[in-house]
Amino acid sequence: MDQTARVNAPKGVASFDRPQLVRADEASRFLWGDEKSGHVADLIYGRNAKISALIFKLKPGGFFRSSDTWKAFFDQDRYYFVIKGQLTIQDPESGEVVSAQAGEVIYWRGAKWHFGFNFTSDETAVLDWYAPQERPPHVPEVEFAKTKPSAVNGHPGRVDLLRRWPEALSSSSETAYRTGGVVRITQANALGFIFGDTHPTLESLFVSSSALTAGTVSLMAGARSESRVHPSDKVIFSLDGHLHVYLPETYEWFELNKWDVLYLPPNTPHQYWNYTDCMANFAFMVVPDYL
Repeated sequence: MDQTARVNAPKGVASFDRPQLVRADEASRFLWGDEKSGHVADLIYGRNAKISALIFKLKPGGFFRSSDTWKAFFDQDRYYFVIKGQLTIQDPESGEVVSAQAGEVIYWRGAKWHFGFNFTSDETAVLDWYAPQERPPHVPEVEFAKTKPSAVNGHPGRVDLLRRWPEALSSSSETAYRTGGVVRITQANALGFIFGDTHPTLESLFVSSSALTAGTVSLMAGARSESRVHPSDKVIFSLDGHLHVYLPETYEWFELNKWDVLYLPPNTPHQYWNYTDCMANFAFMVVPDYL
């Protein structure tokens, strides 16, 4: 009889140690949570000690909170880019509640509990990006959860703002952005950078902190970029269309379809190419330094 202990952790997760393409159907599937915390369906593309790439999904009407085993408590920069449906995040300690639609981001930083909800009749899918990594890749989340505080009941909302709304809208929003509270970020307030002389490319940064930089790029039909390079690890996630990424130093040519991921190690020159007659849109994250 096999006496090997079974561990409740994802199986077969790719180790990011070289330029590596992981197809959506190759990502490791994992069911996070239990009856008390609620369940989340994860697609885990890969990880290393610095960076990871995964999606979580919530079924229509689905949600997650916390239990004694599964604790949604992290001391990190958390970046949730909604790729499908709608996501609502609640910080039970502060009472902050923020909702985002597809193409928008919910972001915060620092040690916080958070609960997630899908208040729609459609499936929700979210890029679950964060830094720094809270544990080594070989340590299961259920084991590391034993080091975290007990779950809190908290507040249903910002009870401190009752009788002061919307008068306190501007001041509460400014405070949240400045102090790392839970906020929504849209394309309209992304930080733009244009790279390239012959092939100018716009990169829209939704977040850039000391821990991570993340944003999106849209390539017109037939467009390409000039070489880009970062001093840090990078993941590229194809939102829609067909994206090619060329590595001129090694002559590698990757093709990303919808929801595929490409990992690039630090200091890897790369170019974005769109060989189709449709837009190619992708999201990216660099950990920690963008330039």
